[in-house]
Amino acid sequence: MFTKLYLDTTNPKLTLFQLFKPPILYSMIGSICFHTLIYTLFCNLVSYIFYNKMLSKQINIKLVVSLIIIMIFGFIARFYNVKDVYNQYHDVKKTREHLDKLYISWIFIS
Repeated sequence: MFTKLYLDTTNPKLTLFQLFKPPILYSMIGSICFHTLIYTLFCNLVSYIFYNKMLSKQINIKLVVSLIIIMIFGFIARFYNVKDVYNQYHDVKKTREHLDKLYISWIFIS
């Protein structure tokens, strides 16, 4: 669903400013909104299962704001990580292989 976004945001040839231009930026906003909604629903589901009540509106607002901030900084941090890996390999193909192993295995946060 967000494969193109993953490939765009892990492209070591991009600059930070290109990361926030409309085609990629709109996909990032969509991903952030989608994942925030899913994670918030999951937290409410867990609360309902274990405590038999949904989270309060105040807690949901704090949760949503926190998730949005974490995901925005997550995209930026992942981008800088890609740049660091690329600076070590100096090869886009090796960088892509390294990132695919790293993110697909357990750090696919965004």
